[in-house]
Amino acid sequence: MPDGLTRMRTMKITIDLAMGVMIMGSTGFVIGLNLGGPYLIAIATFLGILLGGFISMLNARRFFISVLIGTATGGILALVLGGPDAFTIGAGSGGAIGGFIGVNIELFMRADPHNST
Repeated sequence: MPDGLTRMRTMKITIDLAMGVMIMGSTGFVIGLNLGGPYLIAIATFLGILLGGFISMLNARRFFISVLIGTATGGILALVLGGPDAFTIGAGSGGAIGGFIGVNIELFMRADPHNST
């Protein structure tokens, strides 16, 4: 456990950290916006930022990229097929599917003995 604490203390702002904080913070913002009220927006955004920072410490760049691709694809498809009312649900569903695919990609990459990452 001291290794994890040392890593947290020496962690610098990286692309992974910025990407995680932006993606998860904006997701928290949208969740808070849908729940309503400025306090819920602030709390959900803060929790999203914390979660994104924590996940970025796990070197989850592929995960974040797959979530972005899934969110964009799901949002665009929902907008074209269902109109503006379906956009939020499509983007959320696409992000969830993208996250699921990203987790599986990470697992498959770690299981590959020829992968050096």
